[in-house]
Amino acid sequence: MPRPHRSFSRRVLISQLALVIVILTLVTGVFAWMGARTVTEVTETKALATARTLAIDPDVRAASTQASAEHADEPDEQIVTSMLAITDDLRDRSGISFAVITDDRGIRLTHPDRSKIGHKVSTSPDEALAGRENVSHESGTLGETVRAKVPIYSSEDGKTVVGEVSVGIFASVLDADVRRELILLGTVAVLALALGGVVSLMLGRRLRRETLGVGPEELAEMARDQGAVLHGLDDGVLGFDTNGTLTLSNSNAKELLGTASAKDGDRADGANEANGGAASARGTDDDLVDVPDEVTALMAEAPADGALRRRITINDRILLATAVRVQRDGVSVGGVVTLRDETQMLTMARQLESVTAMARALRTQRHEFANRLHTVLGLVDTGATDEAHTYLSSILGTGPITTPVEDIDLVSDPYLRAVLEAKGTTAAEAGVSLAVTPDSLAVGAVRDPEAVTLILGNLIDNAVRAAVAGRRYAEDGGRVEVQLLSSGGELHAVVTDTGDGIDDEVVGQIFDEGFSTSTAASAPDFGIGLTTGTGTGDGHGLGIGLALSRRVAEKGGGAVWLIDGHDPDLGGASFGMRLPDALDDPDGEGAAFAADNDFPTDEER
Repeated sequence: MPRPHRSFSRRVLISQLALVIVILTLVTGVFAWMGARTVTEVTETKALATARTLAIDPDVRAASTQASAEHADEPDEQIVTSMLAITDDLRDRSGISFAVITDDRGIRLTHPDRSKIGHKVSTSPDEALAGRENVSHESGTLGETVRAKVPIYSSEDGKTVVGEVSVGIFASVLDADVRRELILLGTVAVLALALGGVVSLMLGRRLRRETLGVGPEELAEMARDQGAVLHGLDDGVLGFDTNGTLTLSNSNAKELLGTASAKDGDRADGANEANGGAASARGTDDDLVDVPDEVTALMAEAPADGALRRRITINDRILLATAVRVQRDGVSVGGVVTLRDETQMLTMARQLESVTAMARALRTQRHEFANRLHTVLGLVDTGATDEAHTYLSSILGTGPITTPVEDIDLVSDPYLRAVLEAKGTTAAEAGVSLAVTPDSLAVGAVRDPEAVTLILGNLIDNAVRAAVAGRRYAEDGGRVEVQLLSSGGELHAVVTDTGDGIDDEVVGQIFDEGFSTSTAASAPDFGIGLTTGTGTGDGHGLGIGLALSRRVAEKGGGAVWLIDGHDPDLGGASFGMRLPDALDDPDGEGAAFAADNDFPTDEER
């Protein structure tokens, strides 16, 4: 059966307790040995010092000298009495177990057991009688003792050994001292173990709280998954801690934000690629990107239980930023901001709108062409050949299909004609007339139809919206005029409408991302992807079109600008467009035309 899974904090607690127990066991053992050794040495030193003190006592030396000289079978009673008084007093004062004095034959002159006096000592006196001190643990008539034996020198010449002093301390006394040391040491060890357990428990709880209950295996797996996921996403990802400080970013975020350097104070210590990919998740070369103020503000405003989305403009990109607060087990752990590049998507959406409008225009023309064919077929079937001939002649004289754009014949490029006819059709459906100004002249073929149709189509759409919004003030319906001019490879365009114009207070904001001058009431849907705005005005801009048009133009070195908020001729707004290298002009006709005309410079705009 598999072993039950233990939490990381519990494993840390068990490991710490095991380490504390091992260390305490080793330390306790060492100190116990050192304590026992110290107690033994102290006891031995005490016995030796007491024996030395007794051996140099003048009365003891004199008594031993006399006893050694007499060598009587029974020691002199007077000598024994005087020596017993000395040893008994010393035993009572110093706490030794016994003190035995002998002559030079090892015959006892004193002993705690009076019956042993006059007999030879039970342990060898040879070392002391040879003039050497020694300390030993021996078993004698009084039991196991620690004994110190010191020679007694003659009181007459001070050189002749005339006896020994043997001082002993019972081993039970030594054992009792050792036990006291061990008990004290054991008590300290138990207290240290208890303190270590409490600290380990507190540390385990702190670790569980800080890691949100995630163990090292899960952390390693999360780091590997994080690196794989962050680099597998097309979106840019920015991670923030609870204080709003950037902690990680992927390479896509670095690319979208267009920076490679880390802010001072925002650098986070990260592992290298070998550590589960954590470093790569934090940014190339462990560097974090510079976070724009818009992203920081978005993260600060993000709700605790939802996501906050906002479009921001970084360099020439339109990014959809989504900020989400992250919580685990009800505890906030920071937040994440994802960045998605919507520039290409919005560009394609505008192009799709133009294509859709063109398709609708073609369907309208197809319908009109089918009606004409049916008329011709009916005339032929009824035998009215003369009427059929007259009808076909009139069609050939007026053109194949009637276009809703006035003076469209001034435009020769098929892309420009297509976008104008498509916009003219949708404008006609909204009751607005679209016209090409008579002074228009665009020579050459369009090189970049996507950019041209996107920008010109968006300007016309805005103008039609403005004309619709201002139609209630006009008697004959709205009108939009488009002037097209070429200068070598440059294409210039001016789009003017009969709307209400643009108020002076919002002139500086109409090209800002997210700013809108349209309302639901003044912006009806007539097939050009219209959406309602949040501001008030004449319908110029829905928060994205003008900003996108200017960005696409500037990306190619061109420009889109507001010429006049209130055109003196039509009364509405007038917008200009300039696109370098937008046309092929092999014959130089556009350059020759430009030499005779003064176009405004960027400074004049």
